[in-house]
Amino acid sequence: MQISVTTRDVELSEDARDQAVRKLTRVQRVFGRFIDMDITFAEAPGSGEDRVQCDVVLHAKGQYLRATGTGADPLAAADQAEARLARQARKLKTRLVDKPRLAAVDGRGPA
Repeated sequence: MQISVTTRDVELSEDARDQAVRKLTRVQRVFGRFIDMDITFAEAPGSGEDRVQCDVVLHAKGQYLRATGTGADPLAAADQAEARLARQARKLKTRLVDKPRLAAVDGRGPA
């Protein structure tokens, strides 16, 4: 899987970058058919304690999953985005796996 990380108006150390990538690639355990991942760290719009926004776009064959997380630091934002992506990946996998099985049971599709 190809991973690209970009930052906009946010300082991100190499260690924090590596930890965020490690967290976000855990989604691959749920569904391993991803082609590439684009991660963007930016300053969150508005003011408050949530200052960093993490946008993640995953591309799987014919499918795109997108999640956004905000937090006080980049790792907190990556955690939130990872949780949302994991939920989307589980839904995608369930949809892709159950549809052919149901069609085979009902006799509507090839066995």
